[in-house]
This record gives sequence, C-alpha cells and structure tokens, in this order.
Amino acid sequence: MLYETLNHPKLLLLFLLAGFIGGLIFDVANFIKFLFANKKVPKIILDFIATSLCLLLIFLVNIKYFYGIIRFFPFVCFLLAFTLERYTLGKIIALIYNACYNFLIKLNDKIWRKIKNDKTNKNN
Repeated sequence: MLYETLNHPKLLLLFLLAGFIGGLIFDVANFIKFLFANKKVPKIILDFIATSLCLLLIFLVNIKYFYGIIRFFPFVCFLLAFTLERYTLGKIIALIYNACYNFLIKLNDKIWRKIKNDKTNKNN
C-alpha cells in the first residue's frame, strides 16, 4: 500500500501529461479538418479517431503506470490538462496554422498567377 501512495504524485504528472498530449491530438485533428474545409464526413471520422486515440492513451497510461486500478483522480487530471491545453495552447496553435494556411494560399495564388501571365506573354 505504501508503494501505491508514494507513486501518486508521479501518476498525477503522468495523467496531466497524457491530457496535454490528448489536447495536441485534437489540435492535429482540427488542423486536418480545417484542410478539408470542415466537410461533415472527414469531421466525423477525425473526431472518432482523435477520441479513440485519447481513450487509448489514457487506458495505456492507466495500465502501465497505475497497474490498471481505476480511480477518479487520474481521469480528473486528464480532463483538467486536456481542457487547459484546448483553451490556452490550442487557441495559439489554431491561430498559427490559420496564418500559415492563409500565407500558403496567397503564395500559391501568386505563383499560379505568375505562371498564367508567363503563358499568355509567350503566346503573344
């Protein structure tokens, strides 16, 4: 019993880290959904995959480090870290990939416009 209680701070940090990683998984899924222009089918599939990966992550951390014991505080820690990541770093990541996407679209537009102008100049 002593070993289990001495392990709780380590487990708290591991579940906080797992929640943070779970939030990053959802950030990646949101970026891919953004690339698909938020169409319904990829959105549903990506949400299912991201949720499954988060559940698998919390399950594996629970089995590996908590010896399969189901308690309330690991899930609260996971949800707390997940929520904090989504509302803090997740917003910043969303702004960054939105800016990168807009830059790449503008760059692509300029390149295609330049190619189109070169073709019309050669034909004249």
